[in-house]
This record gives sequence, C-alpha cells and structure tokens, in this order.
Amino acid sequence: MLARENGIILTNSGVQAYGTSTSDLANPIVIKTGAFGFALPTSEAANGVAEVRVAKDPTTGKISSRALILRNLGLTWDSVKDRPPILETFNPTAGITRLDEAGRIVVSGALPSPSDLSYYDFGTKGPLGTQANYANNRYFPRSAPSRCAPEVPPANCATTETVEPTRTPTGDWRSGGIRPDSTSFIRVHEDGDVHAGNGPNGTILEGGNGIGVPFPGSKGYRSFDNLSFQYTNLSTWLTQDTVWIEEWAKRGNEHNKNRRGVITYGDVTNPASVPTTGTASYAGFAYGYYAGNRTVDPSVFRGNATMTVNFATRAVTITVQNATTEDSAGAPVPVNFTTTTTMGAAGSNLTNFLSGAVSSGALSGQLGGRYFGPLAGNAPIEIGGTFQMSNAGSGQTVIGGFMGRKQ
Repeated sequence: MLARENGIILTNSGVQAYGTSTSDLANPIVIKTGAFGFALPTSEAANGVAEVRVAKDPTTGKISSRALILRNLGLTWDSVKDRPPILETFNPTAGITRLDEAGRIVVSGALPSPSDLSYYDFGTKGPLGTQANYANNRYFPRSAPSRCAPEVPPANCATTETVEPTRTPTGDWRSGGIRPDSTSFIRVHEDGDVHAGNGPNGTILEGGNGIGVPFPGSKGYRSFDNLSFQYTNLSTWLTQDTVWIEEWAKRGNEHNKNRRGVITYGDVTNPASVPTTGTASYAGFAYGYYAGNRTVDPSVFRGNATMTVNFATRAVTITVQNATTEDSAGAPVPVNFTTTTTMGAAGSNLTNFLSGAVSSGALSGQLGGRYFGPLAGNAPIEIGGTFQMSNAGSGQTVIGGFMGRKQ
C-alpha cells in the first residue's frame, strides 16, 4: 500500500475501496447464520487491503488463472487476532493454497489426512492450534461423502465448492464500444473449520459427526467479478466468513460477517511517461455497490462515465451518468456526479495518481484513480479509479469504480 486518502487505498497497481456488513454490529446479534447490511468500514476493519492477480488472454479477455488475496478485514476466528490472510483462487480441485517466501501463490494437489495431528493440530493443542493450517484448504471434491446438517435433504448436500465461470462474455471495447470483457467466479469455503482433523487417538472432535469437514460452505462463501479493457481491470469481490468460531473463541457468540469491495488495477502507466502538457478525453463506465440504508444489502449498479484531463493544470474531471441497478428492474440510483480531481505533481511519487472529493446529492466522499497502459499519442490509453460516498444520517452508502478508454 502506497497511500490512503479518506478510505481510497492506493497500491502499486491500482486503487480500491470496500464496505462491511452491519448485521454483525447488533447487540445482541439476532441473525448469526448470515450477514447483511452495508456501510463503510469502521476502525475494526479500516486497514483491510485486497490484492487481485489474474492472467488473461489478450484476444478474448478470458481469465486462465486468478487469485484474490484479502488481509486485515476485521475477521477473527478467536475474537482476538485477525484470521490468516484469505488466498482465494477459485480452484475446483482439492488441495492447499499457500504463499511461498517470495509471495507467490502455490497451489498443491494434496491435503494431509485428518489423522495427521501435526498439521491439524487443533486436535492436540485446542485453540492454541495453528490457524494457518485451517485456512485456504480446498477439501472438495473428496471420496468420502459430504455430511450436511440433518435438516438438509441428501440430494441438496453439496459435493463441490467452486462454480466455474458463470459468465465469460467478450466486450465490444475492441471495436470502439465501452462494454468490457467480464468473468465471474463463486466458491463456498470451510476456512476455520476444525473438523477437518481428528481428535486424539482418532476420535471425532466435539461438534463433529464424522471425519473431515462436514460439507462445502460450512464457513462461508466468496465471489469475484472481473471487468476489463486492454490494460485496466475493475473487480468487485465479496467474502462471507464465520467469525468468533466456537472452537477457537469459546465465547458462545459464533456468527457471520461479510466484506465486499471494488478494486481498479492493471498495467499502470509509468509515472515518468505521464504527460505534463496537453489534454485528453476518455469514455467508459462506472460499476459498483449502492445501498439506501445501513440495514439492507447493496444493489449492483452500472452507469456511463467520461473523463477529461488537462495534463498541464493537473485537473481531471470525472462524470458518471445514468446509473441504474444491474437487475431486471434497472432502477435509478443516486450515483450520478461530476467532480474535478487533481493529479499528483509531475516528478513526484504520486504523478500517476488523481484524487479529490466527490458528491452526489446527499452523498459525499472521496475518489482516486490512475492511468493504465502505454501512451496513445499524447496520453495514456486508459484510465480507471474507485470512489466511495455515504450519508451518516440516512445510512446511504456507495462504493464504485470507473474505467475509460482514450477517445
């Protein structure tokens, strides 16, 4: 992370923002098996960072590999420390996902046996066990059957974790349009489920009803949507996780939280190449989440976006129009705005970064962006960014992103 500007996070490859559920903030928590509501993060989760790594075909935009890495989101299994980083590859095979010493994603095809208590050491150490050994394991498909709760019919008991891309359409940006390539992934997970391992002498741990984790999704789910032009990507992500897990926390208050975010990233233009004279215009779209109050789940919205840049004055004007929900209702949402932001000074470490205030009616917040790709004539070929706005009184909240191609 290079900088944080009022909730907008600047990294080496882009900018991002995220929001949190609110149902888990009630005292007492009424619904513990799900998470809903939407708000900007409080101090509990204000230091979270998302990292996305993708490999895609430059012709079709199809993603061949992907990884979502989430850290410091205020998700704790033991009610004391943050859970191990989430390393989500949406891989449909069984195995383990890890980071090596160089920070590279390593995906193995083997899981230790439930009887291996040197790995599944909750069986011998209890809550002092190694949490990392219960994170980012892919348990399904497996030869043993899933063991769902008694109220779930056997026919509905899932046997796999990952839904391979639910959509992979190619956009029209290559022919001058603004529709991006898009891909969507979903996976249910069992992170933190101690029942992946046995108890001492092959016994079943308390709360278990057999060997191995009981069923896919026993501790939550994740989704990832990626929209892309040639050099710029805009991703939305969602993770729901069980926290204060009874075996780890011993607090009697196991429940669920979710976090969802927007990250605009890609092949960042070399700051030394960002012009100091001339102007440029870009056209594209905006995309993100909007909620009318703190207690409802947000709707996904999309709108048109234009950006005009004056490289000499360092001023960038971003306009979002015609924002509507993506569902069949296509309802208007109050995420239309025009704002003028400022680029970092030429020659500084923020040369390729624009930021400023943004408002839409009663909503106000911050916007940040970057340039992506090589120069096309006198300007970078693409631009993108993220924004967040809220209203403390009504609870309205929006996080979104935008991308544009040079016209």
